[in-house]
Amino acid sequence: MPGSTSRDAVSVVIANWNGALHLARCLDAVFDQTHLPAEVVVVDQGSTDGSRELIQTAYSDVRLIGLPNNEGVSRGWNLGIEASTSPFILILNTDVFLNRDFLCEALTAISSASDIGSVAAKIYKADTDQIDNVGLFLQRWFRPVNSLNVTQPEFVFAASGSVLLCRREMLDDVRVDGEVFDEQFFAYLEDIDLAWRAQLRGWRCLYAPKAVAHHVGSATHGGRVRVVQKPAWLQRHIWKNRYLILTKNITPVVLFSLLPFLVVHALLYWFFLLFRLPHRLPTYFLAHIDYIRLLPSVLYKRRWIQDRVVVAPHHILAFFK
Repeated sequence: MPGSTSRDAVSVVIANWNGALHLARCLDAVFDQTHLPAEVVVVDQGSTDGSRELIQTAYSDVRLIGLPNNEGVSRGWNLGIEASTSPFILILNTDVFLNRDFLCEALTAISSASDIGSVAAKIYKADTDQIDNVGLFLQRWFRPVNSLNVTQPEFVFAASGSVLLCRREMLDDVRVDGEVFDEQFFAYLEDIDLAWRAQLRGWRCLYAPKAVAHHVGSATHGGRVRVVQKPAWLQRHIWKNRYLILTKNITPVVLFSLLPFLVVHALLYWFFLLFRLPHRLPTYFLAHIDYIRLLPSVLYKRRWIQDRVVVAPHHILAFFK
């Protein structure tokens, strides 16, 4: 695919599961970039909505990897990353539509310093002028939250995984057992886990307000964006993943600083479920069982991550607001 030199080449990696509704618009925006991607890799995970046939028929330049079943977005992205070759990788959801100069602006941002490992975009809710995501910080009870700044570049904790430009060098540096995205997550919060590992290794994330995209949000789940609105099986993964991230990445000093907030949040959430959503209590309980079942492997990953930390605790604490 013409338009990129090897030094600034970008591979676009998309993990798809029944995303046909928005896939054509997503791919059309990718192929309309002023800085054309070197390659586009789509990992289709057992879609039954015609996604695979759409790509095969209308997008011959796409490298399509087909899986028989949905093995999770982390698995899909990892396979796409392994199949790609460029020094920069754009992780992209099927319900995200890029402005024409997105790759040009994002590459300018990530190339401004060698320790910038990823770029956060300015993301609008699709077909509106409302902000969906910008750069992300964390609340002290461990909840990702948008920065209050939407107009100026700034260093942030993380970028939304819906559209995320990464330096391959960073992705290789933070791999654990060969995985860039932790495949125990299946879906949701895998971007925050990646960001935390990157921060611990000294990689920075830069918010680039000129890199603009538009996001439908939870398109494969009917637009149900809030956690309590999502299907029970997905809520189970989200709650489990929260504990996995903290167990793997939090350092002792940071844990000591945040522990009161984490404990109070956990207690309040139990009460919220008990009195407002009692039918979700079994799902929440099962998420804890999942976490306990995975704990031996998670502790192994923790040892590997913690042994390679190069930043002081205050570096991480500065991102908690």
